[in-house]
Amino acid sequence: MNEYSNAEHLRPVIHIDSQKCCNCHRCISVCPVKMCNDGSGDHVSINHDLCIGCGTCIEACGHGARTGIDDTQAFFQDLKSGISMVAIVAPAVAVNFVGKDLNLNGWLKSIGVKAVFDVAFGAELTTKSYVEQIKRDNPDIMISQPCPALVSFIEIYRPQLIKYLAKADSPMAHTVECIRHFYPAYRNCKIAVISPCFAKRREFDENGRGDYNVTMKNLDTYLKVNGVDLSKFPKEDYENPPAERAVLYSTPGGLMRTAERFVPGISSKTRKIEGDPAVFEYLAGLDVSLSAGRKPFYQLVDCLNCDKGCNRGGGTISNKMPLDELEGLVESRAKARQEKWKTAGKPSKFALKKLEKTVNAYWQPGIYDRRYNDRSAVAQNWVKPPTKENLEQIYASMGKHNKADIYNCGACGYNSCEQMAVAIFNGLNRKENCHHYVMNLANQDHEKEIREAVKSITEAVRSGSEALKSNVSDLQEIKKMNMLTTEGIKELNTRMNGIWDIVGIINSVADQTKIIAFNAELEASSSGEAGKNFHIVASEIRRLSDTILDSIKQIKIIVDEIQKASDRLILDSEKGTKQINTSWENAKSLEKGFGNIMTYSQSTADTSGEMKQYVGQVESSSRKITNTLQQLAKGIERFSS
Repeated sequence: MNEYSNAEHLRPVIHIDSQKCCNCHRCISVCPVKMCNDGSGDHVSINHDLCIGCGTCIEACGHGARTGIDDTQAFFQDLKSGISMVAIVAPAVAVNFVGKDLNLNGWLKSIGVKAVFDVAFGAELTTKSYVEQIKRDNPDIMISQPCPALVSFIEIYRPQLIKYLAKADSPMAHTVECIRHFYPAYRNCKIAVISPCFAKRREFDENGRGDYNVTMKNLDTYLKVNGVDLSKFPKEDYENPPAERAVLYSTPGGLMRTAERFVPGISSKTRKIEGDPAVFEYLAGLDVSLSAGRKPFYQLVDCLNCDKGCNRGGGTISNKMPLDELEGLVESRAKARQEKWKTAGKPSKFALKKLEKTVNAYWQPGIYDRRYNDRSAVAQNWVKPPTKENLEQIYASMGKHNKADIYNCGACGYNSCEQMAVAIFNGLNRKENCHHYVMNLANQDHEKEIREAVKSITEAVRSGSEALKSNVSDLQEIKKMNMLTTEGIKELNTRMNGIWDIVGIINSVADQTKIIAFNAELEASSSGEAGKNFHIVASEIRRLSDTILDSIKQIKIIVDEIQKASDRLILDSEKGTKQINTSWENAKSLEKGFGNIMTYSQSTADTSGEMKQYVGQVESSSRKITNTLQQLAKGIERFSS
């Protein structure tokens, strides 16, 4: 007996390294019972009294934070200290030590194990026990119990189903009890179980059969660490008789197929089911149906926790083996065993009679029976159901205020938001691990940042709007001044046209004066000495007339250039005026746009979508301001030149 035999508490079979656990909740997501996990701290811990020991979380944890606990170390220590031992080996050995299952027996004997027994023959005995119960009691339904994880599930979470569990114990327990009763040489030896399952340790605690649970996974690790090559050891057969098709027990439906040999047609009355969530949903539904008094359709339930059976149990190393290859190995072994039982030249029925006779020789009524414990009180005390008001309060704390907020996304590791809320209510988790809650916080922070940005931009827009108003006013003054200048240039051009008339008159007078002076000069020449002085005056007048005519030519050239320059200035001034008008209109439009944006931001900045539109409008308006000011600068430069 050990400290956990028939004890209130269950032995821990899963170890957690809190330093490696990152609280990702992957373990919770794959756990079929959820509430054994506590994710309220900085790592996920386990209530071992609620854990069914299936080991699914070990394979799922990518951080190495979870490992299985077995008796491998204690087995080697006690064996080395001289304790007498025998070993029993589960059928899953065929796919975990491929082609070396019998070499394993040779190695075990080389290190001091006195004998090795095949659990598959214990499975033959188990099938016999099941068939005898069906014949004797004709139960409405009988639930198989080779899987210790499912037995724990029923004991803890579905205690109403305990009375429907098979009264006979598991194949391993049958093998142990067979040794105790029919192999007196090993009756007092301790028994090491080479198993595919960490949960088997719980079974040995409860039924008192089996001393060491040595999982194939940890045994393989030991062999590798110590450099043991099994192929170098002799192949040793098992001590007990060989099984026939019961070697299929490690595969889903193995029990059903073995029972078919004893009770033809029983397969049609058997429900074969395995794997999470199917088997747990089925057992829950079966509980409801039976509690309501409804008669079940199937008489036998052949169920396993692992969806690939014990071949891929939590304590195995075959998880990466292709399924067809894995099952092919088991089927080939079963076929070889069937051939082994056949007698040359005789029909198969003789082989079956011989097998049945052998099984009967190792079977006695009552010695393989099993009792179960109702452990539901622990679960009922640990997990209290919240009221509707409690749930509403928890939902509100998680930011879930309506139906649309109930995501049931499973990101927290639970199957539904309600299941997460139940965990929070019982202190097994916290709202910070809810995806919806975290996203709400992130969105709130984002919206806060946007509001702060909008506030800053609003201030910039207000400042820009005021500056733009001043620019519009200055631009209006420039526009007026440009118009006055243009009008002045046009008036100057008109006056320049009047100069041409005056120049014409002067030119005409100068020509006439030149003619008169020329005639006066002729007259003075004919007057002799008396006209000498007059001749000088007349010559000077003619010279002045020539000078005036030359000056008028220069005036014509200058006036012509002035008029051409005036015409160009008018054209440039009109172009500048158009440019200034365009800039002014754009500036007025922007001034109005800024006003609209200011009004919009003040009235509709409450939602992130509207704020994004607002920011987009501000950005667009900023580009328009830049373009307008560039146009204004070009207009002024053109006018100034």
